[in-house]
Amino acid sequence: MRQYLILVLVILFGQAAFALAAAPGTEQDIALVLKVKGDAQIKTEASDWKSLTRGARLASGSEIRTGNDALVALVFTDDKSMMKIRQDSQVLLKGKRQENKLSKQIAVDLGAIWARITPGGAGFRMETPSGVAAVKGTEFYGIVGQDGLTTIIGIRGLIELFNDMGSILVGAGQKGSAKKDQLPTLEPGEDYDDWANDTEQIDELEIEFQNEQAETKILKIKYRKTAQ
Repeated sequence: MRQYLILVLVILFGQAAFALAAAPGTEQDIALVLKVKGDAQIKTEASDWKSLTRGARLASGSEIRTGNDALVALVFTDDKSMMKIRQDSQVLLKGKRQENKLSKQIAVDLGAIWARITPGGAGFRMETPSGVAAVKGTEFYGIVGQDGLTTIIGIRGLIELFNDMGSILVGAGQKGSAKKDQLPTLEPGEDYDDWANDTEQIDELEIEFQNEQAETKILKIKYRKTAQ
């Protein structure tokens, strides 16, 4: 299995520390786009659908849709949790800040996501037409089919999958499924398409910003894919 190691190198021009979420101009940003492959579009509260580009800053309320053979990778600004959106998906991102943490709500109407959530954050919820997946710190795949079926595949940690009929805990190597008006079910899930860890390497992303003293700073985020 492959995984991404995240190396965050911050050039501060003499400064000793930096918190991305606290940088002026980024207070409303909840995520940064690290990679865009293929046809991907974004819609915000201020604009209609337009092309999504690498390096874009995403505010709460941003909606992303991906076309055939597309993929979007992003990182959340509070704790470096990561998420990838597969082709033929439609995802709405919402976030609410709680001091230095960000409560993340991801509404998936159709398609698939992969997420690796850093432990100790304010929580992450994937909401679908047939259920909700709630996590604190884990790695999983979430899939919503044309028929509304929600499938959660656990890779690390525990995911709570629930709807109005009840709830289950999905662990590593397990698959949880939820249909509207039906109790979620659990079964082994060792065999799955590990598409999020079979993509091209993300090399480096540079983000320029200004601090309170109007000094220009640069944040560099580097990713190295290694075999495991």
